[in-house]
Amino acid sequence: MKYKTLHLNIQDKIANVTLNRPKVRNAMNTIMIQDITDVFCELEKNPKIRIIVLSGNGQSFCAGADLQFIKNSGLLNRDENVDDGKKLEEMYFAVDGCSKAVVGKIHGHAFGGGFGLCTVCDIVVADENTIFSLSEILIGIIPGVIGPFTVNKIGHSHFRYLGISGERFDGKYAEKIGLIHYSVKEDELDKTTNSIVKQLIKASPQAISKFKEYCRNMDEINSAEVLADLRASEEGQEGLSAFLEKRLPSWAE
Repeated sequence: MKYKTLHLNIQDKIANVTLNRPKVRNAMNTIMIQDITDVFCELEKNPKIRIIVLSGNGQSFCAGADLQFIKNSGLLNRDENVDDGKKLEEMYFAVDGCSKAVVGKIHGHAFGGGFGLCTVCDIVVADENTIFSLSEILIGIIPGVIGPFTVNKIGHSHFRYLGISGERFDGKYAEKIGLIHYSVKEDELDKTTNSIVKQLIKASPQAISKFKEYCRNMDEINSAEVLADLRASEEGQEGLSAFLEKRLPSWAE
């Protein structure tokens, strides 16, 4: 499948998804929202893919909503605006619900919708000079669609503060509140991301998928049953055997 607003590059077990509207700092429009949804649905179905790295081309990761997109939304009726919101929500669910490990590599700006993408990646590394903001309040709306994902990531207190102020902050503060996991210098961004990917390759693909499902539904899942099923599975048996035999499991070779 070809995408109009992003690049997809697959190398072995790793898919690099790069937002590609650099002239507008990868601001989101209707096409990009659908492209992100579609690419994550495509990669979800690909059994060969184990890790997805999400990044942005040009000066920024994602500077929020496209100005023309915002202008057009003002011309829509209520039902059409609700449909737009549902499509945006579907995009975040596609990323958040992906069974693969998702790594966000962030630089430049992560405003609004770009901020939201940070909340649905499993691991996020960012240039310490990246500027983050829940900027919706400054143009008369609220970060409603990304609210549940953001609360899960940084907690209600930080969401309430940042959502009501629209304040801008850097990578160090983003790391402090748990929005990102690594705040690094610009020239360390690729190195740190690659190190994370190498660590993830060591993990069982099945276990990553099950663990992500467990994190999303912890209150409803019988953890003893999940653990029993994993121990009895082919990957579970291979992992235990490899540990006892002091060798790498098959998926890490």
